Amino acid sequence: MSNIITIDGPSGAGKSTIARLTALRLGLSYLDTGAMYRAVTLHCMRKGVRLDDPKAVAGTLADLDLRVELTLEGPMRVFLGAEEVTEKIRTPEVTRNIHYVADVMQVRNLLVEQQRKIGEQGDLVTEGRDQGTLVFPRASLKIYMFATPEVRARRRHAELKQRGIDSSYEEVLEDVSKRDYLDMGRELGGLRKALDAVEIDTSSMSPDEVAEAIVKLAKARLKMQTRKIDKSALEKAREEIERRKQGQ
Repeated sequence: MSNIITIDGPSGAGKSTIARLTALRLGLSYLDTGAMYRAVTLHCMRKGVRLDDPKAVAGTLADLDLRVELTLEGPMRVFLGAEEVTEKIRTPEVTRNIHYVADVMQVRNLLVEQQRKIGEQGDLVTEGRDQGTLVFPRASLKIYMFATPEVRARRRHAELKQRGIDSSYEEVLEDVSKRDYLDMGRELGGLRKALDAVEIDTSSMSPDEVAEAIVKLAKARLKMQTRKIDKSALEKAREEIERRKQGQ
């Protein structure tokens, strides 16, 4: 029997890092839904359309050729046509513009459909805002991760400082609160906790501690087993996650 584990929660809760570590521990593929929205954003940017025009964005989908390849060890590979764009979608410019594209209903409908098709293969960990509520309502195990806005703002502020970006904690906290308000208010794909999701407060936990808690739940509820992976694989994953975080 295949298993799908969904991890939803607000921005800054550490979903991507924890989903990747959990997938490694359980020997599952990791579906990075955010990367799919990034790829569509890059596609729209290359088309030269106005990203704040939903009709223009929707019009680019007719010739969108988006494909992803899930792996057990490395990150999900992303392709536009024959071109691999796994790294190209991580630029600051894509990051700044992704919210325009993610709010377009036609984009969300298309990517939700693609994500469900990927899920038919089973055995994966996926994270986002709506994975347990909209995309995979019958998932084997649903996790809702959260942390206080203050904690998430401190994490984000530390990341920005490390990248040499000047911003105050107060500005970051305001941005986090605004993002929460917008995410929860979205009609399609809005941030909501599934009724059968397990809540995990990550405010005082490290990514490894959260991943371990999810692994324990999977072993207890789904009778899943961890797989033997050498420490170098885990360390490589952590380094790559950190490197991508610095580039976003």
